[in-house]
Amino acid sequence: MKSNNKKGNKMKVKMTNPHTGEIKEVKVGWSWTLFLFSSFLGLPLFLRKLYVWGGLFLVLWVVFIVTPPLMPTEEDEFTIILLINLIFISLQTWLGIKGNEMTAKNYLENGWKFVQDDQTTINCAKEKWGINI
Repeated sequence: MKSNNKKGNKMKVKMTNPHTGEIKEVKVGWSWTLFLFSSFLGLPLFLRKLYVWGGLFLVLWVVFIVTPPLMPTEEDEFTIILLINLIFISLQTWLGIKGNEMTAKNYLENGWKFVQDDQTTINCAKEKWGINI
């Protein structure tokens, strides 16, 4: 499988919105952006139009701020902080693995199309993401 990818193994596919002409690149593989920054109020998720996931992180952030001071003992406070942090880390890891796939599928559901000179790259992305179009 030969690819026109000039950046080593960082395979990306281009997608376009046929209504606006906007073009975005979606990397096939690990999403460092979502892994590192999704816990910051869900901002990267909102920017990718993954509103449900962004809302989940926003709610978790509020719970993280509001809940610990309400605990009756320091031990309970520590336990809830630890639990919420484990939830954050688990979700961030999962988003690192699945985030780019979710982004691409969200774009496709909203009418975006693949645009690429290299059909092999598109086919590889579709196979990895389980897309049958």
